[in-house]
Amino acid sequence: MAIKKTLKKKATVKKTTPKTSANKAKVADNIMGSANEIWLAGLGAFAKAQQEGVKIFNKLVDEGKGVEKIIKKTTQSATKEVKENVEKVTNKASKSWDKLENIFESRVEKVLEKLDIPSSDEISALLDKIETLATEVSKLTGNYVADVKTVAKKVAKKAPATKAKTAVKKVAKKVTKKTPTVKKVAKKVTKK
Repeated sequence: MAIKKTLKKKATVKKTTPKTSANKAKVADNIMGSANEIWLAGLGAFAKAQQEGVKIFNKLVDEGKGVEKIIKKTTQSATKEVKENVEKVTNKASKSWDKLENIFESRVEKVLEKLDIPSSDEISALLDKIETLATEVSKLTGNYVADVKTVAKKVAKKAPATKAKTAVKKVAKKVTKKTPTVKKVAKKVTKK
């Protein structure tokens, strides 16, 4: 109900006098003139924004290019620095790994020597000796002796690496089965 009363008060028309209507017309003209000026100012601002907008846009693009160059230089230098650091660390790690590998190999070699296990070079030399002896025996007796190296490889694959000495003995036994003369030679070689 309070809303209806206020609406009724506003809706009631007051009687106007000619002076007040002239004042109202002036006020209306002033308001219309101000509104028109505001409208024209808005249109002027819009036109100015269109003209200057392209210039401002181009300036912003140029500034953006400059910032982009700076960012690229910074990231490239940072990337280069990181790559250099990674390379240094990799080199240090590989040197350390090589040192560790050499230490490990020398210690394993010492242990194998203490256990009286022949090295691969010693086994190869022994196989070469057996091969030459087997060919000499074959020439002297006329009997064919199997290729010692291939027999040795087969036996070595079956035998564990720590039993290399027994593998050589097995090879010598297989070769000596062919002729009795080779047995004597093989025994002398394996005793050494």
